[in-house]
Amino acid sequence: MEGAAAAAQLPPLERLEGLRVYPGDPLCTIEEFAPGDGVYVDEKGIVRAAVVGVVRVDYTSRRIWVEPAPLKPRMPRKGRSVYAHVYGVPREDLALARIFADERMVPYNGYFNGVIHISQASDRMLKSIYEAVKPGDIVKASVLSPQPPYMLSLKKPQDGVVLAFCSRCGSPLYRVPGRPLLVCLKCGNEEQRKVSPNYLLTVRRR
Repeated sequence: MEGAAAAAQLPPLERLEGLRVYPGDPLCTIEEFAPGDGVYVDEKGIVRAAVVGVVRVDYTSRRIWVEPAPLKPRMPRKGRSVYAHVYGVPREDLALARIFADERMVPYNGYFNGVIHISQASDRMLKSIYEAVKPGDIVKASVLSPQPPYMLSLKKPQDGVVLAFCSRCGSPLYRVPGRPLLVCLKCGNEEQRKVSPNYLLTVRRR
């Protein structure tokens, strides 16, 4: 009786092609069509959708499958935080960045271009963007614009550089509590940044 009830809920065979379906939707019986990609057969012999997508049917070979719907790409959103890699400083008042992850550090499917203007690089007046960021830095930033290239800001207290590297030897820079500059433990170089409280590398005061 349960198998008959499930079969009664199946869509007409002539309407299967192009039908929008969701996981678990019944399509046909195993006797009517052989299952392909994106479908599965339940214990009652009913072919069901395994993914969100569109039904495709080959009536000649009696085969059925579901073509997955393309996923809507995730993009940075205005007002949210993102992580970005600073890759260039074409002018003293401008830094270029590639946004690679959201505020939870979940990577995007690709990179998005971002721009940090000196007026948004710190909550204080700067003479040069180099006082806040340098190429190679990883920053946590707030998104100011709705579309790329995204205008980024480091002015919020939680925003700023979360990882930086020494301009002399390339080693990671460390934050030392109570000291205003980041320190290279390898060569002793000290550098200024607009540092986020979430900076990744910290050592005890020496």
